[in-house]
Amino acid sequence: MPTALDVLFPLPLSPLRFLAPLDRPLGAVGSRVAVPWQGAIRIGLVTAIDEIPAGKALDYKEAVDWLDSRPFVHPSGVTLVAELAERTATPPGVILGSLAPIGFRELLVHEIMLLAPFPDLELAPERWLEADHLDAATLDVVRRQGLIVERAKFAVRTERRLVGVRPADGDLAGSNRATQRQALALLASVPSGFPSAAALSREADVPVSAGRALVTKGYAAYRDLPAGRPPTIEAPAAPHSSVEPHSGVLAHAAVTSLSGGRRVDRLAALIRTLQRDLAAGTGVLVLAPERPVLEEAASVLMEHVPLSVLRAETSDDVRNEVWEQIRNGPPRVLVGTFLALLAPFEQLGRVVVLEASNRSFKMLSGARLFVPDAARRLARIRDAPAVLCDVVASPETTSLADLVEVTLPRARQRIHVADLGGTANWPLGSDLMRVLKQVAERSRQALILAPRRGFSAALGCPDCGYAAGCPNCDLALRYHHTERRLRCHQCGHQELPPERCPDCAQERLGPLRGPGTQWIAQAVREMLPSLTVLRYDSDRHDDLTPLRAGEPGVLVGTTSVLRLPPFTKLALIAVALLDTHMNISDFRAEEETLRLVLSLPELAGGPVPLTLLQTFQPDHPVVTALAAPVAAGVDRYLADILERRRQFRYPPFSHLAKIQISAREAPVAQRAAQEVIERLSTAGATSDEVLGPAPAPVARVRGRYTYHVLVRSDSAAAFQRLLPVLGPTVRGAGIRLDVDPRDVGTVLE
Repeated sequence: MPTALDVLFPLPLSPLRFLAPLDRPLGAVGSRVAVPWQGAIRIGLVTAIDEIPAGKALDYKEAVDWLDSRPFVHPSGVTLVAELAERTATPPGVILGSLAPIGFRELLVHEIMLLAPFPDLELAPERWLEADHLDAATLDVVRRQGLIVERAKFAVRTERRLVGVRPADGDLAGSNRATQRQALALLASVPSGFPSAAALSREADVPVSAGRALVTKGYAAYRDLPAGRPPTIEAPAAPHSSVEPHSGVLAHAAVTSLSGGRRVDRLAALIRTLQRDLAAGTGVLVLAPERPVLEEAASVLMEHVPLSVLRAETSDDVRNEVWEQIRNGPPRVLVGTFLALLAPFEQLGRVVVLEASNRSFKMLSGARLFVPDAARRLARIRDAPAVLCDVVASPETTSLADLVEVTLPRARQRIHVADLGGTANWPLGSDLMRVLKQVAERSRQALILAPRRGFSAALGCPDCGYAAGCPNCDLALRYHHTERRLRCHQCGHQELPPERCPDCAQERLGPLRGPGTQWIAQAVREMLPSLTVLRYDSDRHDDLTPLRAGEPGVLVGTTSVLRLPPFTKLALIAVALLDTHMNISDFRAEEETLRLVLSLPELAGGPVPLTLLQTFQPDHPVVTALAAPVAAGVDRYLADILERRRQFRYPPFSHLAKIQISAREAPVAQRAAQEVIERLSTAGATSDEVLGPAPAPVARVRGRYTYHVLVRSDSAAAFQRLLPVLGPTVRGAGIRLDVDPRDVGTVLE
């Protein structure tokens, strides 16, 4: 019986069916094939292999050739793609394109052979020829008539290199050509050549003119040579200091929560377990949310286990080399971003997720996957243990069945709460000013975490209450004092501030409360003019070399500073306005605020600094939990958060999806949102499973009005039945779907 292949492409499609290539050994699920595609050929992934009735074979085109002798993606990865597609109501091709950006865009050599003469073609039959000898239309005709056989293979990657083409002779004689002879001798000794004449000259330690003269005189020439194998990236940019592994190993549990301590402590607690996994002949996948965490993990682990690193920004060549190393080499640990999820481990011993609640794990486009969820699914499919590491375990983690919890002692913190209520000092409260003066007197360093970049949250009039707003978004324009500009941090609109209030014509326009990095840095400079004050935010990255060298100073930054290496002389870490983090319109806001404050010790590489929290809400439960003298205060509050999630049926006690409906006109968006509700109801959704529609917290962004609908269901089956009824558009409005949202109020791009 004929054999059919289901082939998936990194496109918004489900798998397409092709016949298996005739007269070729049958490949395996997870292998790549070349298939006919719009007059050319394209690379796809085989997701299923089936025998079909002979009569059905006429319905499908024949694949051109198998491209892999072994699966490019382990069959478990194919299963993972299918599960994630079902979970997120997303075409599986979108999942594949998100998780496997390599392997499907390589150049192919496509060859054909005519089996018999063909009218109007002056091509000899039974000879292999490049397929481009035929135009697309003719190729399709002879293909449908069965008059050709085809084959495909990956093109040999080449690179332009300078090589020697002629030995030295009398024309290079004499002392004035000694440097040219020296360069040519080196070139002759290196068969792979050099990337340029300048590179040759540098290596030969001669003037650049000597290398160029060899090209001009015909002793050297540029040739396209097979490219060498790129080096795999095994070492991080900045090695970490030596870490002593903890003595114990983790239990072989389905899911282990490893929390507490600093990141390096949690890594130290993993090392013996990873060594045991490798000794058993299995590889280990370690996922990091962003580059600083990846670099630190690689730096710590490389001293103890064989290691490969897969960064998001590395080239396709290096990624392919890492892929081959995992597929064909001895067992090793792969530390990577989400791109490592489909790594072809033949035997996978463990999946480790670092900073498992980090929002950077949430993909902002495509299927908007939350990577730790995908990692746990992969571990279950492979029957491998999963380890979720974090400074504090999230409610989603602690509620998992058969969970084993390992809690390390929390990193020591000295926390002081500064009440801003009734104070005249702004944005530096009296407590913070007093401690900053001590930092200056003792020649130490301080770090102040600002709520936002820019100068202030808004520019307004104290007389009438006017605040400058964005013409495209329902947001105040952020005031940037240094540049004297008003900017929208959502759509990018900017304008000059008005000279007078547009409403009351007064001239007392000024920054409103809501300090940014510029305002706080200016306030510190005015108070301590002799102290170095630096800024670090998305607008400006000051050179931090003086602080790295141990010089006294103050660094003012947004949460981007949390990605920086630790500072060894840090005496103070201040959060300028904790309320900004606690008051975000999301059910995870309090948990995220706890995690933020408990992660601040990562910034200190020396003695424990003072952590000063400025707030207008000193009695807020988050603040009292953090200020408690023992860690039990935080543990109790996390238990309270879990119980509240249970009462209000938020995750992990339900499945949640956010549907975003947006249009240029508010009535259109509102009507479309109502139609979404009707579609869900027709599909069987109850009134308890659909929340909304309601305007988004920021109702207008980039000139589009947005409504949100939440789908919340206790049943996974019911949840996945409801989502596919949605389409990309409804009633002239666009729809975006976010399953397992990490911020229910954010407007999706």
